[in-house]
Amino acid sequence: MNHPRRPLRRSALILLLVAAAFILTACGGRVSTTNWAGLSTDGRHVYLATGPSVLAYDVENQTQSWTYPEEPNATLRFYSAPSVEDGRVIFGDYGQSGGFFSPDVTVSVYALPDDQQGVPDDLWINKTAAGDKIVAPTLQVGDQVFVGTADNHILALDATSGDAEWDFETEHAIWGQPTYLDGVLYVASMDWSTYALDAASGSLLWQTKLNGALPSKPVLGDGLIYVSSFDGGVHALDIETGQERWKADAPDWVWGAPALLDGTIYFGDIQGNIFSVDALTGELLWTKTTGAPIQSAPVAKDGVVYFTSEVSGETPTGALTAYAAEDGRQLWQVPTPAPLYATPVIVGDETLVIALQGEGALLIGYDLETGNELWRYTPPAAS
Repeated sequence: MNHPRRPLRRSALILLLVAAAFILTACGGRVSTTNWAGLSTDGRHVYLATGPSVLAYDVENQTQSWTYPEEPNATLRFYSAPSVEDGRVIFGDYGQSGGFFSPDVTVSVYALPDDQQGVPDDLWINKTAAGDKIVAPTLQVGDQVFVGTADNHILALDATSGDAEWDFETEHAIWGQPTYLDGVLYVASMDWSTYALDAASGSLLWQTKLNGALPSKPVLGDGLIYVSSFDGGVHALDIETGQERWKADAPDWVWGAPALLDGTIYFGDIQGNIFSVDALTGELLWTKTTGAPIQSAPVAKDGVVYFTSEVSGETPTGALTAYAAEDGRQLWQVPTPAPLYATPVIVGDETLVIALQGEGALLIGYDLETGNELWRYTPPAAS
């Protein structure tokens, strides 16, 4: 499954430069505001962290439920996709400089109740546990919340109080959400390593170093862990030992996490190549070439795989495309008014939601089967 490398398109080069800028500032104590929105769902609402605010949108009623904070701070940004469990919404911020006389950066983790309208009250805010920006989505499991940071830490906090429980340090930033199974936390790091940690104590169970940075969350299935890598491809590791079982190669960086559906892994690279491989063996089943950079993870459901991509031009736009999972046939494609970097989410049985930035609309919902636009949400201030 080796493929020749090809010259990067201009839009793919932009992604490389964005990544390089983040890597260079990740541990430098400086606050940057260049990133893309974080999108998540609880199956009815979608939650969007974008720039100065975090909001909840009720898809069924097509109304905004709440926005936070009440008065946006001109220097504070949110990009970490919120996690929602047990009536709590938890997310981190991108850090806020203390100003000229205080060079330190304050990074906070927030917990809000998910049953309010307007502006929710804080359940708690932890301003001391994280030392640098948070872009990775937080993960709630029971009474714990796990937080990855840009200064190389994975933190465990008490989900009800926000109190710190343990802190594990890697060798580089955490960009992807951790994954949990049976008391073990799995973490992919930009230091090229995947870690298995005891979730209760934070102690290291095993570590496997690969050949490139790991920008997205690990995906678990069939006794394996699947991680995308900047070394060009997806690696499958044994869940018990971390030993590599196989690698499916791609011509360039695989940024988004792979999608697992019915024993098959789907992923794309930043040159726009799409792959379907057997989840147990890594055998290539089919591949497509779109020519449009893919940064986000695909979403798979009911025999269909959905990819978002950037469409280059004088003013870059985006595209949302549905493929038949079995053979890669294109089922439909719709243009979007801006490039798509955030992974879409599926709400209910019929709606796929994307997040935009740089445009008036923040959210657009599409029919899963046809690609027809169902609704779009534009904040009142931008209307």
